[in-house]
Amino acid sequence: MKNTVNRQVILKYLSEPNADCGAPPYSASDLHYMLEHGYDWHGVDKKPVSISQINRTLRDLHAAGLIVFELKITDTTQNKLPQRVKYWQLADEVERNKLLSEVNDACWLARRAHGVLLFGGLVEKPMDEGQKEQVIKNLKALMQRTHPDKVEGFTEQFKQLQESLAYVRSNIDLLSAPAKQLQ
Repeated sequence: MKNTVNRQVILKYLSEPNADCGAPPYSASDLHYMLEHGYDWHGVDKKPVSISQINRTLRDLHAAGLIVFELKITDTTQNKLPQRVKYWQLADEVERNKLLSEVNDACWLARRAHGVLLFGGLVEKPMDEGQKEQVIKNLKALMQRTHPDKVEGFTEQFKQLQESLAYVRSNIDLLSAPAKQLQ
C-alpha cells in the first residue's frame, strides 16, 4: 500500500487526542472537521476535497489492517435522526482509547458530584453519599489502572483522576457557599 499524504495525516489524527473532538475513536465527519481546520499543521497542501475522499482513505487503511471501527448509534448528526456511524481508531490502540474514554467519563461525573450551579440556580442536584461513594470507588479503580508505576503514558490522566477524587471528597455545599468562594 502506498503511503500517501492523506493516509499519513489520517493516521496521525487517529493516534492523538484533539482539543475539539476529544480522544479517538473519531467518525469520518470528525476527521473531516479536523482536517478542515488544521490541515496546514500536518503537511497537507490543501483542504480535503470531500468526506467521500476521507471515507475512501479510511476504507483503504481498514483493508490494510491498520485501523478498526465500531458502529455506534448516534443522533448528533445534522438531520437529528438516530443513525449508525462508524468510529475509527488505530488497531493497536483500542484498549488505550477505551481506558482514556473511561477516565474522561469518570472525571466528568466527578465534576458533577456536588451539583451544578448556573446563573445562581441549581441546575443539577448534588449526589447523595451512596452515589459519591460509588464515584470514589470508580475513581480509585481507574487510578490503579493508570498508575505511572504500572503503566506508561497515563501520567496526565492519573493526575486528573487524583484531582477529581479530591474534589469528590471535599465538602462543598453549593446551596450555602457563595459562588465566588468556589472559584
